[in-house]
Amino acid sequence: MFNVILAGGSGTRFWPKSRELFPKQLIRIVGSKTMVQATAERLLALSPVENLFLVTNESHALETCRQLVPFGFHSENLIAEPVARNTAAAIGLAARVLAESDPQEVMGIYPADHIINNTEVFERTVKKAVEVARQGYLVTLGAQPHRPETGYGYIKQGLPLSGFDQVFMAERFTEKPDLISAQRFVDDGNYFWNCGVFFWKVSTILEHIRQLLPDLFEHLDNLYFHLVAQKGRYPFRLLDPEGAGIFERLPNESVDFGIMEKAEKVAMIPCSMEWNDVGSWTTLEDLYEKDENGNVFSSNVVSLNSKGSIIQGEGRLIATVGIENMIIVDTPDALLICDKNQAQDVKKIVETIKKEGKPQATLHPTVHKPWGSYTVLEAGTEHLVKRIDVNPGEMLSLQSHEHRSENWTVLSGTARVQKDKEILNLNKSESIFIPKGSKHRISNPGDSVLSILEVQLGDILKEEDIIRYEDAYGRPVKNSS
Repeated sequence: MFNVILAGGSGTRFWPKSRELFPKQLIRIVGSKTMVQATAERLLALSPVENLFLVTNESHALETCRQLVPFGFHSENLIAEPVARNTAAAIGLAARVLAESDPQEVMGIYPADHIINNTEVFERTVKKAVEVARQGYLVTLGAQPHRPETGYGYIKQGLPLSGFDQVFMAERFTEKPDLISAQRFVDDGNYFWNCGVFFWKVSTILEHIRQLLPDLFEHLDNLYFHLVAQKGRYPFRLLDPEGAGIFERLPNESVDFGIMEKAEKVAMIPCSMEWNDVGSWTTLEDLYEKDENGNVFSSNVVSLNSKGSIIQGEGRLIATVGIENMIIVDTPDALLICDKNQAQDVKKIVETIKKEGKPQATLHPTVHKPWGSYTVLEAGTEHLVKRIDVNPGEMLSLQSHEHRSENWTVLSGTARVQKDKEILNLNKSESIFIPKGSKHRISNPGDSVLSILEVQLGDILKEEDIIRYEDAYGRPVKNSS
């Protein structure tokens, strides 16, 4: 079977830890792996890595490839979307790609930002779902609800499907109900949370798209022929400019509404796996043990008489007195304070922040790059101080700046520096000055992370002030970030 991870979400309800350019699927929520890494690892127990595919936004593609390198992921199996057009477009394009290999094979669809703890149950359920899908059904998994959750969709269980044990027809889909309806669904016992995990033959989903979403289907062949390989270390597939224009004009449609709610042969398999989609901060109450007052605190929290609250931080001490049913999330550049009952509305405040042009909606103070990351330590009108961390064996692009000079001091590791035609090695505590207009590059020849303190001086201190001449990761050789 083929396994396809959908990793196009922006994770706005998990702000400020999740940002537009570094969404929740690329961060660690539970355990030592990021969410997309945990998803990939889970799926490798079901089929070989060459059958693992992923669809994500073009702006996340390089970091996604970098994170999946340890699992042997083939970067050419990543399909990058120029813009988000919901799940129907992502699944349709993935199906068209897979049709070239085997249109009669089953493809599984899995969101990148879900947590599944009981993997043995998950694997058994997937194997059953594949058997049902081979009979021409569209198959979805349903998780047993244990609370009246208004942030999830629901599936009503219908009649048993003949020939299969514990497989049912899906009678009705309901999107994110109000609290009264959600409680009624839980009390009824025949409603299940829609996990967004699907199985079908490649040919089956393409035929349903042809029938139910003709405006999408008519463009799939054209989009396929406009896919090209990204140049550089991670040759993922993306659309050329003409293909990107076609994709941007596609209807913004979910596969749930466009296909599943309208199709006739839809089967649902109840699944007792421990499932959580980490849709908002309140889901941490399902993932972590609460203290005696019902709180979920990170280790840097000191609290007195606080109850039923979620408080998370990344460094500095957080002290609270007498708060109740609150969410507090502290990051280096943004602080969220929210009534726990309004956790789903964090998305709305992010929209407001974005409209006001504040960078906190998009970027972390630490910005991840294919070669490592940089962290802004101090910013002034004509100076900027960063810590640059370069992973072993990686290098920045060969570049120059028109509006700023830079001074680099090695904090740890060994830096190989190209400055115009000169190449030299710098060790800990050694420095070098890079004047405006000088072509330069940093690389890390060592086997540990290289950390550099960079001080920029100039009248424009933005990432846009980069003239790129060479790049190992296939990024455009022009003024860009």
